[in-house]
Amino acid sequence: MRKLLRAIFSRLLRDRAFRLIAVLMMLLGASMAVINAVRISREGTVWIMDFSLFTYVTIVPVLTSLLTALFIGSDYSGGTLRNKLIAGHRRGNIYLADLIACCCAGTVFCIVFAFAQGVIGLLLGGKIQSAPTKLLLYGALSIALTFAFTALFTLIAMLCGSRAHSVAGCLLLAFVLIFLGVYITSALNEPEYLTGYSFTEGGVTVEEPETKNPNYIGGTKRKVYEFMRDFTPGGQVLEIGDMDAEKPAMLALYDAIILIVATGIGMALFRRKDLK
Repeated sequence: MRKLLRAIFSRLLRDRAFRLIAVLMMLLGASMAVINAVRISREGTVWIMDFSLFTYVTIVPVLTSLLTALFIGSDYSGGTLRNKLIAGHRRGNIYLADLIACCCAGTVFCIVFAFAQGVIGLLLGGKIQSAPTKLLLYGALSIALTFAFTALFTLIAMLCGSRAHSVAGCLLLAFVLIFLGVYITSALNEPEYLTGYSFTEGGVTVEEPETKNPNYIGGTKRKVYEFMRDFTPGGQVLEIGDMDAEKPAMLALYDAIILIVATGIGMALFRRKDLK
């Protein structure tokens, strides 16, 4: 396993897609810092950086899905996977090694974005108000979320066998999960009552009272939506990005469950996969 990991990380560091995405994330982080600094300077206010530090959680899943599909797909297209099996490596170890490498790649993407944005933002006058413990908490949650996403992408990539199919499947899953999270969060943000208002028509003032919002979700259905927001990676994207998680420990637990279950299913199916 140690030799296998050493070989995979050596290949990852030489991988062109990994290098390009890492540089892209650094540039995106730096660009976001500059854009925010310019905007705040025009408004004449103080730039509080806290709520933009973790915006990378909306970008990393998409780029990690792409890297995972390309990186694992190249094992199939280049015959590397077959060579690993001939060399005596177990299928379970091969699966875990690829998963670990892709999780580490996703972690690097998170770190380089946050580092570039944080350093340049502070140099341009940005301020951080949150306690270091809170920043570390959400940083850890973002990495746990990245692991959960990557476990799902690895499952798809290891079973597809085709690089093109892997890319399509992983990207589709990333966007579906994110859009599902946006839908659930938007539904939960609907107010229970619509604010009353008044208007004048023909010299007569008409007042409309506060009314019940038909789109408001309550009761058992709301509890189900709240669970889905917390459990699904797409829902967690918005909670972590806004630093607004009500139950951070539960998010980490759900990520661990997704990681373990997806990996268990993936390894079981990969052991039975016919590798021609």
